Amino acid sequence: MAKTGGNRGKDDREARPAPKSERKVSRSAMPLIFDDDDLSEELGADRKFNWSLARGLEILRAFSGGNASLGNGELAEITKLPKPTISRLTYTLKQLGYLQLNARSGKFEPTPAILALGYPVMSTMKIRVIARDYLQQLANEVGLTVAIGGRDRLGMIYVDASHPSTMMTLRLDVGSRVDIATSAMGRSFMHGISAPERELLLGVIEQRAGEGWPKLRDAIQRSFDEIDRRGFCIVDGEYQEDIRGVGVPLVASDGGAVLALNAAGPRFAATLETLETVVGPRLVHLSRSVAPMLNR
Repeated sequence: MAKTGGNRGKDDREARPAPKSERKVSRSAMPLIFDDDDLSEELGADRKFNWSLARGLEILRAFSGGNASLGNGELAEITKLPKPTISRLTYTLKQLGYLQLNARSGKFEPTPAILALGYPVMSTMKIRVIARDYLQQLANEVGLTVAIGGRDRLGMIYVDASHPSTMMTLRLDVGSRVDIATSAMGRSFMHGISAPERELLLGVIEQRAGEGWPKLRDAIQRSFDEIDRRGFCIVDGEYQEDIRGVGVPLVASDGGAVLALNAAGPRFAATLETLETVVGPRLVHLSRSVAPMLNR
């Protein structure tokens, strides 16, 4: 409730953010790669936001998505940062042990030290321990990759994955990333989060999609309707033309944590009948079984 009366002092005035049109964007602001450049203006006006730290982390993120080695020029192109800035950052990250320079190629490569940044998260995710045997059993039975994923900006990142021994393709492992808007895992996650969070996320996706938004919006809504009706959704050839997947929301009993389950594979292995009659219902059962233990 808004305060009343005439005793609004300096603290009260400073607590109110300036209108967006009046905010001064920091010269340090850069487009944040991999989806979130739309936040740069907002963050550039935030005095508490440390752009030096952001730049360094974005350099490390640039090596995800299959980029095993990158030179300063390539990093500058990805991050839109000046090459002198890139040089200082890669030098610093090399000195800290997160990057190493390949003398033959002259490019930087990530080192195992980066794993130390993510290990505390992975080691404390109890759901990985709880669900691992179930994921592997289902993967073997249906011949598809079965995984748990969480949101990473406008994507979903695999936090655990199990593969059948017979599958030679689509071996997405821990750390792999799929699009949130066009994958069964992503749409299941969006269905599981709160309505306000979903609206904000869909607004960003709409900006990204441009003229393709009406078609994408209708496809996302169909997936939501499928989940409402039977607990899972099927996405056929939208994320990758030859891939089918089924997704299920994985929501903690108290609603605090939201992840998603999916099973996916090439069309010849993932028939629509199998996804609808076997895989989808099994994933729904798995989600209901492990969700109560998500926060233990």
